[in-house]
Amino acid sequence: MPFLTYPLALLAAAALPALAAIYIMRNRYRRREVSSLMLWQFAVLSREGGAKVNRLQLPLVFFLELLALALLVTAATGPRWQLPAHARPLVVILDDSASMLASAVANSTDSPRFKAAAALDDLLKSRKFLSIRLVLAGPKPRVLGSAVTTATEVRESLAQWTCQFPDAALDAAVALANDLGGPQSQLLVLTDRASPGREFTGNRIQWQSFGTSQPNLAFVNATRTTHGESDRVLLEVANFSASASASAAYRITSGSNLLRSATLTLEPRARQRLILNLPANTPAIEATLAADALAADNRVTLLPAVRKRIRVQNSLEDAALRSLVDKALDSTGLRSSLAAAPELILHNARATPAGTNAWGLRLLTDTNNLAAHTGPFIVDTAHPLARGLALDGVVWTAGAPGTNQFGLPIVTAGNTPLLSATEDALGRQQVTLHLIPDRSTLTATPNWPIFFWNLLTWRARETAGLTESNFRLGSEVSIRAPTNSAQLTLPSGATRTLTKSAEEFVLEPDTTGLYMVTAGASRWQFAVNLLAPEESDLANAKTGKWGEWERPEETRREYSSVLWLFVLGALVVMVMHLFLVTHSKGRV
Repeated sequence: MPFLTYPLALLAAAALPALAAIYIMRNRYRRREVSSLMLWQFAVLSREGGAKVNRLQLPLVFFLELLALALLVTAATGPRWQLPAHARPLVVILDDSASMLASAVANSTDSPRFKAAAALDDLLKSRKFLSIRLVLAGPKPRVLGSAVTTATEVRESLAQWTCQFPDAALDAAVALANDLGGPQSQLLVLTDRASPGREFTGNRIQWQSFGTSQPNLAFVNATRTTHGESDRVLLEVANFSASASASAAYRITSGSNLLRSATLTLEPRARQRLILNLPANTPAIEATLAADALAADNRVTLLPAVRKRIRVQNSLEDAALRSLVDKALDSTGLRSSLAAAPELILHNARATPAGTNAWGLRLLTDTNNLAAHTGPFIVDTAHPLARGLALDGVVWTAGAPGTNQFGLPIVTAGNTPLLSATEDALGRQQVTLHLIPDRSTLTATPNWPIFFWNLLTWRARETAGLTESNFRLGSEVSIRAPTNSAQLTLPSGATRTLTKSAEEFVLEPDTTGLYMVTAGASRWQFAVNLLAPEESDLANAKTGKWGEWERPEETRREYSSVLWLFVLGALVVMVMHLFLVTHSKGRV
């Protein structure tokens, strides 16, 4: 905010050196011959030449006149002073995404995060605010601590500004900051991206960007999945340079073993995939790229793929149907070779098998009131069993289900349920499939193995542990465990207690690395990697400033004129000057 309302009045400061010149020039006397000095009160010794420098002697009235002129010039500029009672709240939105740590040099002093923190510190030194709130703009904005009032407290809070997220929801963060600060607050956005292009209304938002457009190579995809009895690893590297080809060395290691090492050369905006087949028992692998502008996207860690196998008991009475189902189950790769203590039972009975905690799939082949359905089929696409099903052109023959609908319909033809599911009192899922296989084409289409893949995947998801071991930063991790609490070990080594939500533990990792969950005697490990093409693309990073806080009416309301203080000071000085001049009259 301006301290001087009329800074052009500073031109009047030219009177200060003019006054000094008058007093300095008055000591240059002309030579005059007189008959005698006896009538003078004191003799003025003439200055003699030589190496000695005489100190300039100026009277006190000169300094009073100089001070009076300085006070009048300052008063003419219309100085204003911020009123503490009228100071406004400040809410700072901090971009918490990984690109804020991009740096063209080895240290972090060149990063947007460092520059933004320095700019905020300078602002707090130059202006007072009623209160200061900080909002971290990650995938979900969150308030950083409580309101503070001093720059020291702000610097302490900024230690939690780590910039490790794959995204920054700035619009949502601005909305949260607006609600948090109220209508009189001023908002400051610190980021590395340009403003969204709209005009800021109300003169309440100031957008400052500290990014620098520069090339960058990054891992943008990394997966490790089951492939038969081995694991298949897929890595994708992208060159985010807009105009130049780029080369980077990469290494893929497992512990101390080097699995692959080479140099990649990519055209501008190009991507390249790397595929490896590894034995299933290969421990965690780590892939790295040569150092460049952003370090966070140059490293990924992939743990072995989770291999959950479901113990299935096929109790279907018809041998041909049992064989048809066995082929579909084996094609999924999710069926365990063991059948003892089954987790899923396939049967033809209308009643749930007694004395077991397994899920059930009842396949009803009743021939009463047969009907061949050719569509259109109504499919509950949100249900786990319906994912990927494409029933156009399928002939689905089934008998009338009768009065017992066997739960919630998943696939229906008209008002006839063909596939349904229900949860019993023990929490077991019981799925009912109405189908006459030899009069339907469903079993001859990809929908048949897809259905059993969905069924076994759904069942595996409900067993204890993780469904996968590698996650993107920002994704949600769900873990089922028999205990009500578990301990989470972070990549830093710190631990945290997890509390179960419904039937599972749900967490959102906020940093990359390896995590460990311990629940009773069970332990599960998973890896989190930054795979965010939007953050790795630094070509659109900019430096600039958009929006202003100042308006004349805002300035008048928040700042009070202190002109009268300088005028009063000048009057006091002039009275002192008059007193000195009056009492020195008659002296030679």
